[in-house]
Amino acid sequence: MSLRSNNIRILLAAALFTSVVFAPPWLAAVFAFALAARWRAWEVVAAGIFMDFLWLPTSVTFVSVESIPFATLISILTVVCLEPLRRQLLLGPGIL
Repeated sequence: MSLRSNNIRILLAAALFTSVVFAPPWLAAVFAFALAARWRAWEVVAAGIFMDFLWLPTSVTFVSVESIPFATLISILTVVCLEPLRRQLLLGPGIL
C-alpha cells in the first residue's frame, strides 16, 4: 500500500472518530462509507462500537428498542456488504 493511500486512510479514520463525537450522525456515516468503500476498514466497526458506548442509555434492558446497538450493527453491515462491491469495482491500489 502506498504512503499516499495510507495517509488518506488515516485522515478519513481520524475524521470519522472526530465526527462521531462532534458532528451530526450523517457526517460520520459519510466518512464510514468512504472508508468501507475503498478499504477493508475495521475502523468503521470500532467507530460504531464507540458511538454506541457514547450514545446508548445507561440503563439497558433487553426489552427496550433503545438498548439495541444500532450503530454497531449498521457499521458491521456496511463493512460486510461493501466487500463484494469493492472487490468488483476497484482494480488495485493504484486507483488513488
